[in-house]
Amino acid sequence: MVRINKIALLIMIFSILCGCMQSSKSQVVQGLNEDHSSVPQPKKLPPTKRAINWLLFEAENGNMPMEYLTDMDDPTGNTYIDLYDIIGKLHASEGETYPEYELYLAGFSDDGRRIALFRESQDLNYLIIKIFDLSTTKKMYEFKVPNRDYAVMSPDLRKCVYTEDGNFFYYINQKQITKALGHLNDGSHIHFPVFSPDSNQFALLDSSHNVLIYDLSKNKLIQQIKLGLEGIQIEQWLYNDQLVLSSYERDKTYMLDIRTGEKKLLMKATESPVITSDNHRVAYLNSKGEMQQRDIQTGLPIKYSNVFHRIGYNVSPTQWVQTTTDLMKYRKNITAQKIIASSTLSDQAGNSYTAGSIMDGDASTAWCEGVKGDGIGEWIKIDFGSMQELKGFELINGLAKSSNAFQVNNRVKRMKLEFSNGQTLMIDNDFISNQFLDNPIHTSFVKITIETVERGTNYHDTCMSEIRFF
Repeated sequence: MVRINKIALLIMIFSILCGCMQSSKSQVVQGLNEDHSSVPQPKKLPPTKRAINWLLFEAENGNMPMEYLTDMDDPTGNTYIDLYDIIGKLHASEGETYPEYELYLAGFSDDGRRIALFRESQDLNYLIIKIFDLSTTKKMYEFKVPNRDYAVMSPDLRKCVYTEDGNFFYYINQKQITKALGHLNDGSHIHFPVFSPDSNQFALLDSSHNVLIYDLSKNKLIQQIKLGLEGIQIEQWLYNDQLVLSSYERDKTYMLDIRTGEKKLLMKATESPVITSDNHRVAYLNSKGEMQQRDIQTGLPIKYSNVFHRIGYNVSPTQWVQTTTDLMKYRKNITAQKIIASSTLSDQAGNSYTAGSIMDGDASTAWCEGVKGDGIGEWIKIDFGSMQELKGFELINGLAKSSNAFQVNNRVKRMKLEFSNGQTLMIDNDFISNQFLDNPIHTSFVKITIETVERGTNYHDTCMSEIRFF
């Protein structure tokens, strides 16, 4: 009996130990699970924003010139921003009383995150340079330079080169430090200097067609390269120490290696070759004045159609702005709830000319009136659905599907605008953008009536491709 009790006791102790071991093991496993769950899991990073390939253009058609940015990855040319939409918003963000027209573009930073604006006024004997953050619209800083021949900003917008009577060069940065860079040998007129990508050097041409390289950190001329070509202009300084040169006499574009002085033919182009900072893409005007772009690595063309060239503007590219900054927020657009017209041209060859085409965001479509003759007195009414404050409008006139379509069809020369508040305006369509400078107009609709037209060469249909109210 005693023996059995001892055996039973051993069994009981063994069972207790096994239970403790199992419990301990369970606790360990549980602890491991708890520790594993407490380890921070890798966070999913937001997708990298794609940089937009914006290209800055100057455009003129004999009236007031304009500047605009266009997305060169949009082959239709419909994605663009009038520069004065940007300037207007930045001017408003300052809250100062000077007029907006005193501001004009100095340049964009190399990363497209900042913009430099010149302010020039008859009341000031100096030039004010204002630097804004394009993401926040806030002014970062400003500085002053003597209002002389011209001023050129560096890619980082922290330095400025300017002249006095075409003879002396200086630079000034945001710390208000000014240094003289010396006197040109012949004192003759020189071309605009072009900064290096790191903003520490700049290049210019003298009257003997020599490239002069100045180093701002050393405060002196450090290199001189003889070109042996006349009619040359420096267009850009690329990251690989190459200068882009254009020859207006030979209609050619060259690449000049600063280190070796060797120049190579890049392409034949009539005007304004502009290369992206990564050296992958070039935009230029061909012999017909048409805007084209090409992949430098493959030599293949990249499809693009310039809206403003299609409607008779002479356009010229000036600067690539490759940036992830959202610039489209500067393009205000008041949407329409309903659009009706007095008449509409019937569909032809698969093309529709309905009233809604005037605000569909596509400049290759248009509203065209549908009566016999020139359409004098025909109208289109844009209903916003509620009261809106209008500061102006932007009109792509005519049938802007192509240069030929624009020429052969009528355009609106003069039109009457009627508003729900009883106000009426007569507008001559000399400009793309029209601002109501006196006071904004409060209205729930705009009725546009054709008063006079500029006749097309073949047809009498009067068209308007796109209108934007802001």
